[in-house]
Amino acid sequence: MSKKIESEIYPNSPLIEVIFEIKFPGEPVVECRRDIFYELVRGDYPKVLVPSTKEGSFVALEPYRFEKEDGSSGVMLAINKLSYYSRKYPGFKNFRKESLSLISKFRKAYPKINKLSRTGFRYVNIIPFTREEGLIPIENFLNVGLKMPGVIPEKYNNISIGFVVDSDGGSVTTRIETMTTADQTGEAMLLDIDYAKERNLAIGSVSKYIDESHKCARQLFEDLITGNYRMFLRGETL
Repeated sequence: MSKKIESEIYPNSPLIEVIFEIKFPGEPVVECRRDIFYELVRGDYPKVLVPSTKEGSFVALEPYRFEKEDGSSGVMLAINKLSYYSRKYPGFKNFRKESLSLISKFRKAYPKINKLSRTGFRYVNIIPFTREEGLIPIENFLNVGLKMPGVIPEKYNNISIGFVVDSDGGSVTTRIETMTTADQTGEAMLLDIDYAKERNLAIGSVSKYIDESHKCARQLFEDLITGNYRMFLRGETL
């Protein structure tokens, strides 16, 4: 993948959320003193969203959210993880800068936390579509094929697939699933790509991890979409 494509921001991007997360062995100081970190981010993320208790869940593992006033981005903090999410993706350069800034503030707030168990970079895409003769025209958008027995036609009324593959130091989880759009007026395909690093991690190397994770996730996205759909994302005429 060329540098141009790797850094390209599509005008018609299907991205609805991009997330970078670090996980670490649970530390009670994070659960008991969230206020330390909040004071460092309050100026940019003043909204505090407290998790609701769910049956069978552990309250300490449910993150608090600190969000911008307009809800465009925010931070999740729990006893064992920190996540930055953006619902209006500013491009990787700016996303990376903010992710690392928040991690730096996290390290300032909790200096004794220096071990990581996982990092994750996630692209969540929603691709609207219109059925053709009642079927999903997945071939118009994605380079995905399912090898079916000869008696089963490769024509789909609905799709729900997921696959996990090993990668250098981690794994990539990809989900493709049909769904109703948020406004209930149409249909869309979810394309969810989650690149995780899970071995031999150090918090001091997190800038390297986010670069590697982004490169892999972006490459997978570019390999999955068709050439015609890429033209649409660029705003070019088909």
